[in-house]
Amino acid sequence: MGRFDDKVVLVTGASTGIGRASAQRLANEGASLFLLDINQPDLDAHVVTLNEQGVDVGSAVVDVRSDAQVAAAVLECVERFGRLDGLANIAGVQTWRRSHEITTEDFRRDIDINLIGTFIVCREAIPHLLESRGAIVNMSSTTAFAGIPYSAAYSASKGGVLAMTRSLAIEYAKEGLRVNCICPGGIRTPMTDGAMAQFPEGADMQLLLRQMSLDGQGEPEDIANMVAMLLSEEARHVNGTSITIDGAATA
Repeated sequence: MGRFDDKVVLVTGASTGIGRASAQRLANEGASLFLLDINQPDLDAHVVTLNEQGVDVGSAVVDVRSDAQVAAAVLECVERFGRLDGLANIAGVQTWRRSHEITTEDFRRDIDINLIGTFIVCREAIPHLLESRGAIVNMSSTTAFAGIPYSAAYSASKGGVLAMTRSLAIEYAKEGLRVNCICPGGIRTPMTDGAMAQFPEGADMQLLLRQMSLDGQGEPEDIANMVAMLLSEEARHVNGTSITIDGAATA
């Protein structure tokens, strides 16, 4: 028996990095999955991999900024499986610029995807999660509470996710819905692997390295392990909290 036998979990940002690792971990423990991502080729490839493992999985190509696309995807998930027990909100982007050089458009992109997109998915999923007395895990970041240079838009968006998570947890706790978030530090993902090329010219690497893990860079599976725990019944009394996974960087 797996922790997620007969459970249905929706995962955003599911084609690569933390989202992909989380979907795989949940599948390993018996979950049926509905995967959302904007990257169709990688999403389709992941679905094929999971199907080959015998996982019951559906998917939809979705921009989490779109009310209509998210609403349709959540409805498709519930119509396919008949229920929704968990939500892992992992879709995200990160812009690297000197703060006095970042455009308003770029700043809004980080806010729209990381914060508003997370809210939209929560909003559409909550009615179904209330029926199952389910759980939500949102993805914040250590940048929500520890300053990071050249990424003000990202840190602002993740600070918003942290605050929103706590508010949702308080609002719905008496109705049986748990809402928590994870604050990763440096994790080896396609997004972070491409960060170096985006650093502004003359970037102070000492400022950037001060948030690096003291025991080496983490892997997506390190976060996926906690996603699974927080969505499981083992965390039935964990609500409204943020869990930092950063190898002691911000200790």
